[in-house]
Amino acid sequence: MNTPPPVPVKLRNEPLLETVWEVRFGDTAPSVAELLPGVLFESLQDRYPNVVRLPTADIPAIAAQHDPNLRYLPRIRLEGGNRAIQIGEHVVSLSCRRPYPGWETFSRDVRALIGVLRATKLIDRPERFSLKYVNLLETSDDPSLDVLDVSLTVGGCKITAHPSQLWTEVRQADVTHLIHVVSPASVTIPGEQNTLRGVLLDIDAIRSIGHEDSWEDVERNLDVVHASAKRVFFRMLADATLARLDPEYPEVDR
Repeated sequence: MNTPPPVPVKLRNEPLLETVWEVRFGDTAPSVAELLPGVLFESLQDRYPNVVRLPTADIPAIAAQHDPNLRYLPRIRLEGGNRAIQIGEHVVSLSCRRPYPGWETFSRDVRALIGVLRATKLIDRPERFSLKYVNLLETSDDPSLDVLDVSLTVGGCKITAHPSQLWTEVRQADVTHLIHVVSPASVTIPGEQNTLRGVLLDIDAIRSIGHEDSWEDVERNLDVVHASAKRVFFRMLADATLARLDPEYPEVDR
């Protein structure tokens, strides 16, 4: 039986552009999108001092309630440095743009937000939560799918350097991974002048929450979902790509 390769603890050449933790919930107290931003701001204003009203705030609540495309759109954003909390009628998220501080720091911020959300008692029960990782695998040559462990053939023609977008779904245990690949992709980072070019790899790891579960389930499985998304990410990389990212592995007792 083959032993799976070890998963790096970090990459010295980090490709991560943005990380997003999101929780979605169903029936709530009335006007959550109006009440929750104020409560969160009062508790977290030292970390997220700037309040931004998003264009989606003008969408009538009754329209958003009955349209699945609008139901989980955020209305208000609380900003602080490279992090932001976004709040809607049925969704709250915490995002972190690069530089990524590492899972230990980011998960601590997520747990602090969960604690505030629980204390408000405005959200009866979360339905699902997710961790989304948006990566750009930069290349010195023309971007191609060769940077990934992906084989795509259409009509006998192997697709590598051809412009392409791929969507697929991978399920492992209780976590569903929505994978999106874009090649080529160009990205401009806020505050940076250079445009980055390469292959975009977006992994959204989702865990549903049963009716009998609650916020305890979210906190208990936070590390589980993170580990699952991490495994999928590294398995998708070609060997040469992983080597360029300069991985650091955990020390092994001898």
